[in-house]
Amino acid sequence: MIFKQYSYRDRIDIIESILDIANGNEVRQGEILHKTNITYTKFKECLSIMLQYGLIQYVLRQETYKTTAKGLDFLHVYNKMKSLRLSPPLDLTSQSSIPTINKIPTFPISI
Repeated sequence: MIFKQYSYRDRIDIIESILDIANGNEVRQGEILHKTNITYTKFKECLSIMLQYGLIQYVLRQETYKTTAKGLDFLHVYNKMKSLRLSPPLDLTSQSSIPTINKIPTFPISI
């Protein structure tokens, strides 16, 4: 098994990791801790936020967690934002990317 090498991750990144692991699956707490490589304390902190906003649900009978529909929406938006963040920046030094204004419209002012 190959483990991901994690650099600093903020709370949103950790929440995304947890929701992604529990996406369509019912996973136990230990599996989440193992796959996300976070401490129990950090897990409880993020879990509290996810439960508060309805992003994840606890399945009592199986003692597992599962991503909710709202959590899936969060993952969709997060991945979209991530793709925007990773896309190449605009070249603002190029003249072709700067809009030109040929004539500034004037409006009559009546007093």
